[in-house]
Amino acid sequence: MLEVELDILSGMPNPTWILSGEHERELVDRIAADPAQLSPAATAEEQFSLGYRGLLVRTVKTDGEQRSLTLPQEFRVGSRPATEPAAEWLLGTAESYRDSGVTDVLREAAAEGIARIDNLVVDPAQPATGFGGREQQDNEDPDTPNGGGEGVSTRGATWWACGSNYFSANADLFNRPENVTRNNCYCFASNHLAGVRYALPGKRGGRPATSITCGGCTDGLRADGWQDGCQTNGLTIAMVIWPNVDYHFYRLVTGGPNWWWGHKPGGTPAKYTDDCGHAIYQENGTGYAPNNICRGNYTNFCGYFYQNNSTALVA
Repeated sequence: MLEVELDILSGMPNPTWILSGEHERELVDRIAADPAQLSPAATAEEQFSLGYRGLLVRTVKTDGEQRSLTLPQEFRVGSRPATEPAAEWLLGTAESYRDSGVTDVLREAAAEGIARIDNLVVDPAQPATGFGGREQQDNEDPDTPNGGGEGVSTRGATWWACGSNYFSANADLFNRPENVTRNNCYCFASNHLAGVRYALPGKRGGRPATSITCGGCTDGLRADGWQDGCQTNGLTIAMVIWPNVDYHFYRLVTGGPNWWWGHKPGGTPAKYTDDCGHAIYQENGTGYAPNNICRGNYTNFCGYFYQNNSTALVA
């Protein structure tokens, strides 16, 4: 028995559905015709932007049926080229399952295709060598101690003035095989290896976010102990929203003068680059912070939040 997951969200649960026997057999035939279109569920060799990242297929129950092709326990389709892509057909099967959770909004986002980004390896512990990435048009200034950024006074953007931030550039820890698919963007932002694929703001604090808006998710953050101003030995995060669909977080991982940020799109590897491939840091007052990077559909910038813990517990 095969379960399909539309890998498109970062914080909220992705839509899933169980294939019928007929659909399962057709999927096997399509893969057998072009097995090169399969890739691992998570690998450092593939860097995705926020949004549509293909479909994950996993065996959830052994039904004893003999297949013409032995499949991996879990794999991804849609991220590699194929002469007859199985991903488009597979997404279409969701219409046959009433409870799949695939909305028109998600279908439209998936129809735009996967946005692969350059597999740029950047390390905040090493000297910065340029921002990289493709040109971004109409880019606002980054929130920075040197000025710039719109609405700074109302978004809690004082992280550069906090005297005792806690920093940890530990994407490699979250990217270990036992961790990468089991922790989402909120886990990484909170520096908590919770093993909770869909950690939700406010769930740990007993007041889970009731709407996927800046207001709804901010209320959940406050229930989890996040505040609007500097905290002693504190974590610093930024929240963005795909309106009424999903939330995503960034964490400040180094101090000045470069102020590196990292993030983790859903169950894929954590990284220090944005959707355009830019390294998220600043140099001499220019560069990138969460307010001005490429974020795809996550167009609402909700602000910066702080907690006086090296690990903020989530659930």
